[in-house]
Amino acid sequence: MKLGLVGYGKMGSEIFSLFFDSLKDAQFVIISRHDNEKNCEGVEKLLAKQLKRKRLTQEAYEAKCSSFRFTDDYNELCGCDAVIECVSEDMALKKELFAKIAGIVSPETLLLTNTSSLDISEVFSDIPEAARCLGMHFFYPVKLSGFVELNYLPENTLEVLDRAESLITAAGKRALRFAGDYHIYLNQILAMCISHSIYVSESTGVSAEQFDAAVKEIFPYAGPFSILDTVGPGLMAKNPEGFRIPRNAALLRYGNGILNTWIAEGCPVESGGFLDYMKEKQKPADNSDTSGFKDGILATVLNAAVFAAKESGCDKGALLDAIGDVLGLADTLPAYYHAMGYERITAVLERFKSDTGYETYEAAAKADYEEIYI
Repeated sequence: MKLGLVGYGKMGSEIFSLFFDSLKDAQFVIISRHDNEKNCEGVEKLLAKQLKRKRLTQEAYEAKCSSFRFTDDYNELCGCDAVIECVSEDMALKKELFAKIAGIVSPETLLLTNTSSLDISEVFSDIPEAARCLGMHFFYPVKLSGFVELNYLPENTLEVLDRAESLITAAGKRALRFAGDYHIYLNQILAMCISHSIYVSESTGVSAEQFDAAVKEIFPYAGPFSILDTVGPGLMAKNPEGFRIPRNAALLRYGNGILNTWIAEGCPVESGGFLDYMKEKQKPADNSDTSGFKDGILATVLNAAVFAAKESGCDKGALLDAIGDVLGLADTLPAYYHAMGYERITAVLERFKSDTGYETYEAAAKADYEEIYI
């Protein structure tokens, strides 16, 4: 197999590392505009360490060293079985790159975008042979996440989907197939959780730090605001229209509006600056009752997952596992449903629906809950 990667930033380097470590006898072409010699030396140093520690034989070391090439020459992609694009979230840039790539590779080459928010059909709208074009969305950090989204188009054939999925499984990940409005669904539910958290924080006067502390039992690794800090407000606020499930649109627009207000007021857009900024901006609320925050966000997630399992066409078990994985939940969604029960969930959702009018908080039917969680 010959695999091409376009872009070698934070995501591109991790995606390369995943496949480089997982795919035996594969050849790699990595397109990068800068530091190609330095990038090559970095990979070779890692291989040399593995050789020294006897994790590689001399023969395997030499084969690995000759199996990849960093270059700025797109013509090197000729002969690739698949090309994964992982450049910045810029529609014009992605369209330009894929137009260039499509003119070099064969009509059978899989063209894969790692976009986390853009309309995938628009990314490939100018490409001939659209049946071989689809989204392959990885999560950061790539090696720690167990799932990769396959966001497919109506033109895709089953053979193309199977080829793309085999690439994912060869890397030791589980594939989730999503179509239409459910493209990039795991980012959508993450954005929904963050928007819900913003609403609760703004409406109660509780700080972001206090909110995360209140829900730590269910988000033991990172609460919603800590996740926002890791992702960066700039990326989360960039493209709300890329998330297209109508039921969640109003809540996501609300969250996006608040994020953009904070950014306009001076909140850093890059990762790692949000929480420090909010500590300066917000004063912790005194004597605030945060006991219901866990129920609120759990009910919101459980309800959204029911609709997704019913509507998305994705394998139910894999979907529920992936939601728990990407949100970093302490327990499984079925376990949380059994702990809360339908009546408690709907009572919590009804209060939010009454306060906001947002369709996100409209509860699914009890029969659907039991079909999904029992």
